[in-house]
Amino acid sequence: MARLGIHRTQTVDEEQTQTLDQPETAERIPTRPVIDNRRERDTEVVERPTDDTVTEPPAPVQRWAHVSALATLGLIVGLVSLCATLTGLLAPIGVALGVIGGAISAGGLVGASRRGVTGHSIALLGMLASIAAIVLGVLAMGGYLPWLDSRTDEVTRLRGWFDAHLTFMRHW
Repeated sequence: MARLGIHRTQTVDEEQTQTLDQPETAERIPTRPVIDNRRERDTEVVERPTDDTVTEPPAPVQRWAHVSALATLGLIVGLVSLCATLTGLLAPIGVALGVIGGAISAGGLVGASRRGVTGHSIALLGMLASIAAIVLGVLAMGGYLPWLDSRTDEVTRLRGWFDAHLTFMRHW
């Protein structure tokens, strides 16, 4: 720092501390020539012709994101397979529809990964319903769920319960 001409002096007494970052006067060495080969700047303002019409930048194109058709179809097939499995009599059909719905939902997940296409959650719900239908259907056909097997007609049982407890349902 001393080589650059910056000296910093500090005393022991904090009230008397004096810092000198820059010398007060810049002394030039007379033997060193001053070279100033900078050219003068043009300060003249030149007017350029302008058009009176102001063109606005084009508005960004607003594109709507759309839902993957396979994801929606996978959800529909998955829910139908789950409902078919829960009837008891249609458990084998529910398992078959569950496999098909799971494949369609997997295709919906792939389709939803493209730009501008949504439907991840719909495809996941369809896959979840399909897996539930497969698991419940296999358990029902194996006899592990006594309330839901292929010999039980849950729809008729539910209809009888509604008729017994809700009298207005008898006319439907």
